Amino acid sequence: MKQSYPTLYLFNNVFFPQTVIPLTVSDGISKEVLVECHEQNQALLFYHPSTRAKRVGTIGRILLLEHNDDKSMTVLVQGIARAQLLTQEQHIPFPVFEVEDYFDNDEVGAILDDSVERLHEILSSWLQRHITSTNERSRFLKEMNSPHRLVNNLCLLVIKDVELKEIFLSSVSLPDRIRLMDAVLRGKSPEIEDTEMTEAIKNFERLDALSDIKDAV
Repeated sequence: MKQSYPTLYLFNNVFFPQTVIPLTVSDGISKEVLVECHEQNQALLFYHPSTRAKRVGTIGRILLLEHNDDKSMTVLVQGIARAQLLTQEQHIPFPVFEVEDYFDNDEVGAILDDSVERLHEILSSWLQRHITSTNERSRFLKEMNSPHRLVNNLCLLVIKDVELKEIFLSSVSLPDRIRLMDAVLRGKSPEIEDTEMTEAIKNFERLDALSDIKDAV
């Protein structure tokens, strides 16, 4: 289904469905779109602009908006679903894009249970190092009740490479995302992704994208 959404560009990060992210913004255009969406209870699209062939972002809703003393704005945003950008319908006062739903492929077969269990342990270990409250850690882990949610939160919290995050966001195969996550997060409690594996995945994806462009031509 096609819809139109106000769009906020994220230049330093990639946002995922089923995650919650805090943002601090200071430029006028970003503050304007956030205030209007908050006042109208309007969802908006968060998108990391890049040269990748697939323009995929995440629709989110604002949970909290606060004005800071330094005239910046802090917002807490919850990711809802992925969407692919089609055409830009508005430029001023802020961008508005027509988008369409971006779903996973229908795949038959069991999810990789051993890998999912390992990834769950990695997230638990990460939370122990970064979240001091036992209750907060337990609450967060209880919410990781699906492989989709688990992988999305690992992408947001643990993966640092922005291009790799984009690859995860644009993948339409959950089993593939699980395999990639299992490959890049090596060891019992990795703090970041494995650099060599990350570069290998990015190089492969660049070649695949180039092949798609040639086929289209």
